[in-house]
Amino acid sequence: MITDAQVHIWNANTPEEPWGPGADSHLPDPMPAERMLGLMDEAGIDRAVISPAGVAPNRSPACAQAAAAKYPERFRVMGWFIPKLPEQYELLPRWLEQPGMCSLRLSMNEPEHQKLLAEGGFEPVWKACIDQDMAVAVWTRSGPALMEPVLKKYPNLTFIIDHFAWATPGEARESKVQAMESLARFRNVHVKVSSLPLVSGSAPPEYEDLHPLIKRVHAAYGAERLMWASDQTQTMGKKRGTYAQNADIIRKYAAAYLPVADVQMMMHGTAARVFKWPAE
Repeated sequence: MITDAQVHIWNANTPEEPWGPGADSHLPDPMPAERMLGLMDEAGIDRAVISPAGVAPNRSPACAQAAAAKYPERFRVMGWFIPKLPEQYELLPRWLEQPGMCSLRLSMNEPEHQKLLAEGGFEPVWKACIDQDMAVAVWTRSGPALMEPVLKKYPNLTFIIDHFAWATPGEARESKVQAMESLARFRNVHVKVSSLPLVSGSAPPEYEDLHPLIKRVHAAYGAERLMWASDQTQTMGKKRGTYAQNADIIRKYAAAYLPVADVQMMMHGTAARVFKWPAE
C-alpha cells in the first residue's frame, strides 16, 4: 500500500466552476480526479490526500471533496485554512465534519500570515486541531524555525513540516535541514517528505543530492514521523520527472539504505496513522 500525502487536482475554468482571480495552475490542462487516478495507477500509488489547488477561489475544497465523495477509497482532503475568511474561524470546531476532510493546512509564506502568527492570531487553529486530534501542516519557504514557539506552547499539537522544509540547494539549505533536525525533539512533529524533485538540484532518477539529507532527517525523526508526498503536478509543471520517479526516490533509492519496514512506513504507514485513514 502506498499513500501519497499530497496531490492537487482541479477542473477546467468554466462559468459553472470559475477559477479565482489571477489563478495560475501548475499545468496548462485541467487535472480532474480521473486524470490523477490514471497517473496514480500508472505509478503504483494506491491513495492520495488532496490539497485544494490554488486555482480555486480562496482555495475552496469543493473539487477535492467531490473527488473524495466519488472515490472514497482513493482520496481524502487536507483543507486550507484561510485566515482572511471569518467564516473559517466559525468552521474550525467542526473542521473534520466536512465531507472527506482529514486535516488542515496553513501557509506561512505571506507576510500578513507571519505577522498574525507573531500576534497569536492562529491560537484558535492550534486549539481546534488539538481538540479534534487533527494534524496541521504548515507550508513556508523560509523554513520551519518560525514555528518553534507554537510547538513549545502546544506540545500535543500534531504538526507537519511541509515540503521537506523547502531545503533547496543554496546557502539556506543547511540551516533548513538543521531546523528540521532541531524540531524533532518535539515528539508530535512530522515531516512531509514532499516535492523532492523540486527540492533536489540533481537529475532524475536518483536525485542523488537528496539522500544525505533524507538520511539525516530519518535519523532525527525515525520513519514513523516521516511521510512521503509527491506534489506531482508541480513536478510535472517544472519537468522534473515522472510520478514513478518521484515515488522511487524513497521506495527504490532510499530503500538501498533504509530498512524495508521504514520505507513502508514512509510510503504509507505514517500518513495512514496521522490522517486516521487505515487500509481497508
